[in-house]
Amino acid sequence: MGEGAQKRKQGPGGANGGGPAYKRSKGGNAGKWKTPHQEAKLADKVDMGNALDIGDEGIWVTFARGMKTKAVREFKELCEEYGEKLYDIKPSRMEHASASDEDQEDRDIEVSIQKELSSMKEPQKPKSRQLFSPVSANVECLFFMKTMKPVRPGAFVRKICEDARECPDPRQRKCKYINRLTPVFDTDKATERGIVRVARTVLSSWFTLMGESEEEASKTAIEPQTDESTPAYTYAIRHNIRNHTTFRSDEVIKKIASLVDPKHKVNLGNPDKVILVEIFQLFCGISVVDGKGWEALKRYNVNALYGMSPAEKKGGGARKTERKEPGHGEPETAAATWDS
Repeated sequence: MGEGAQKRKQGPGGANGGGPAYKRSKGGNAGKWKTPHQEAKLADKVDMGNALDIGDEGIWVTFARGMKTKAVREFKELCEEYGEKLYDIKPSRMEHASASDEDQEDRDIEVSIQKELSSMKEPQKPKSRQLFSPVSANVECLFFMKTMKPVRPGAFVRKICEDARECPDPRQRKCKYINRLTPVFDTDKATERGIVRVARTVLSSWFTLMGESEEEASKTAIEPQTDESTPAYTYAIRHNIRNHTTFRSDEVIKKIASLVDPKHKVNLGNPDKVILVEIFQLFCGISVVDGKGWEALKRYNVNALYGMSPAEKKGGGARKTERKEPGHGEPETAAATWDS
């Protein structure tokens, strides 16, 4: 083969790659320009965080299998609607574009390119946290929606569920893919100290709690002092533990129950208050809900509430809780989980 043929095969850079090498990118979008609508969809994925933190408030959300993207977008829009309705807070930005918007974007590609180039030259400002921020749990059919003040997760979830129950026609439902909502009032590490800290913080608004010395005294059957100003609510503890192996269910239940003053009796069938405990990986979140209201609202299962018959709505929609017998010599406490 002649020298000229070899050079033609080697290309303009020669055998040693003296010229620029044009290689396809291994990542990204292979150099293709994205419309603003595609950018918005990508931003939705980027905005899905992947971590919880100590002190987080929010809502655990379960959804229909295989519908993660639609469920997250649907619930984000629902949260923004109720954020405006309950707290008069306007949505910060539009999360998606309509089909007509896409057509307009295609017509304005040149203008959009110029804007994109200009934005690349400007220094990027750090993103401020939004009122509602979805967090990916990397678990099938589950994500967490972080909230910020003034949103109160318990009242917020209850209002969404009450409106779902009162919806006169299933065709008017506000969400199709969302199942159960579980509010979280505070979060800490799922360690012994963290569980005690978050439990004390959350439960102190409803229950008389035992001091550290009283907690130790209870182990030797000494009656602790009680606070007569707090109503003697009955309670049950319901929990979910996901992707966590350090603590067993019974350990978590006993640890939280040991903090509650004995004047508050356990009632698994019809408690005044239900303590919801959600342990996910390294974090523990806790909330307290009204027992009767929680049962009447299908344990905050939005999909079930939309499907209630008129007779169920008239009867309150409550269902009886299965009673679990405590073990021999152990205090009665709830250790049941519920389905999504």
